[in-house]
Amino acid sequence: MKQDDESNCCGGGEPVLVPGMSRRTLLRATALGAGALTVGAGALLPAAAYAAPAIYNPFAAYPITDTWEGHLARGSRGGIDFGMPVGTPLPACGAGTVTNTPYNGAGGHTVTIAHADGYRSQYLHLSQFNLANGTYVGAGTIVGLSGGAAGAPGSGSSTGPHVHWHMIDPNGNYISPLVYIAQNPGGGARQVYEAASNNGWRALPVSGPSGAVTGAAAAVITVGGTKIIYTLNGGRILEAGSGAGWNNLWTGIQGAQGTALAALNVADVKYIYSVVGGYVHEAHSANGWRNLNTGIAGVSSASIATITLSGVKYIYSIVGGVVHEAHSANGWRNLSTGIPASAVAAITVGTTKIIYTVVGGRVYEAASNAGWQNLWTGITGVSDGSLAAINNGGVKNIYTTAGGYVHEAASNNGWRNLNSGVRGTSAAALALGGVKHIYSL
Repeated sequence: MKQDDESNCCGGGEPVLVPGMSRRTLLRATALGAGALTVGAGALLPAAAYAAPAIYNPFAAYPITDTWEGHLARGSRGGIDFGMPVGTPLPACGAGTVTNTPYNGAGGHTVTIAHADGYRSQYLHLSQFNLANGTYVGAGTIVGLSGGAAGAPGSGSSTGPHVHWHMIDPNGNYISPLVYIAQNPGGGARQVYEAASNNGWRALPVSGPSGAVTGAAAAVITVGGTKIIYTLNGGRILEAGSGAGWNNLWTGIQGAQGTALAALNVADVKYIYSVVGGYVHEAHSANGWRNLNTGIAGVSSASIATITLSGVKYIYSIVGGVVHEAHSANGWRNLSTGIPASAVAAITVGTTKIIYTVVGGRVYEAASNAGWQNLWTGITGVSDGSLAAINNGGVKNIYTTAGGYVHEAASNNGWRNLNSGVRGTSAAALALGGVKHIYSL
């Protein structure tokens, strides 16, 4: 179905497209790296350097019904169409200030999100605006509802339900959001998805009344049957619970860095562990989430894991490429296990502490009752940055990422690595009532 977005629909000035470039220009584009955004056959070359605000794709679960190249071929200044039913909530792709433009020519109802440093995102063909002009939003906040039905108010020239998305750089050039995201990953916030084994691992976006739950990392626990997600977003830790419709609430903890995040439920007190300035910090719901330095230093901010055993809290972190253990019963003194790793996950089986690590794309298992002797599980091809594990009824399950998908391996299948079909570049997991839940970003 053709869905037109005419060249005068969106405002913001004409883009400076460069279909052919001299060698000097090509070299300049190469030197600029992420500052030179490729669009179609050309490139958009900014006249000055700008910081890149964090953007994610809030429409990844919907099919692309018209590409950037398709828009350019029809004379449009560019855009990407995502097919979705009229009335679908539209999350902000990044933080910024909202401006609504009703009946914006062929674009119909248009919302503009002004991000940092002069970048803007625009959604076209809305059926409804949700927020007042000038409202500042975070990534994932719902800014309006999709439209696009032919002839409906706000649809503009659209001939079928969808949302049209494009970005505009500080120089007024139209740029592809997906190219921008690929060139500026920066650990930016991404939407959290949930998949459960009893629905065939179908991944569902986690969102609630205030919008999508987003972050650069995720950690999950259960409290009285309620699933709790913690995410790290822009140096702040947020909490969302299934019992509140996944409503995302800032815990008040800020300064968290990297992508390291872990959580525990200890007698219904919720504990969060994050990394700030090379130290592991602890915060918990019983102290109003006050962030406390545990004294564990030298930590890589890529991976930490936590477990409890007989009321003692254990933290596993990576220092100098080796897994270290610290626990609350020894005043959090950091001890080297001697196990090399680039990522770590941990569980308990009875009174035995089990560590899973990634070394060179392979997953290893080590256990405290074996003197932490590291044994290769036979799982290969793993991305180094993400690892999760659960004990589900005595079966040890490992979750890893490889090739953009979350994979599952279990001790009762000889650790055979299986593609769960859930897309994602990071993973967290929990077991609830015998059902395995994967959370990915």
